[in-house]
Amino acid sequence: MTSEERREEPEQARDKEVFLHPGYHVVVTTQGNYVVSTVMARHIERELDRWPRPRWITFVDVAGGRVRIRARLIDGLEQSSVETRELWRLWRKQRDKEVPPDFD
Repeated sequence: MTSEERREEPEQARDKEVFLHPGYHVVVTTQGNYVVSTVMARHIERELDRWPRPRWITFVDVAGGRVRIRARLIDGLEQSSVETRELWRLWRKQRDKEVPPDFD
């Protein structure tokens, strides 16, 4: 590899979009939503499945923020993968074609 090829390689790599979390989970709460990794979602599920259920659950979101929330405030845990998001976009597109624009 020549020095010219080495200089071009980082420029090409910078142009490519890199997804830090192509698959993630959303912790749905009464106060808002938190995006977490799959590993952290598994941790939250284990905590919610414990008996007796802990009063507080602590986790880290994808931005690195530490969250401590009462377990009873968690309404759900939703998975979001590249494939499911693509299917939702396709579904919405097809639905928009199906529903007339003046439909209320």
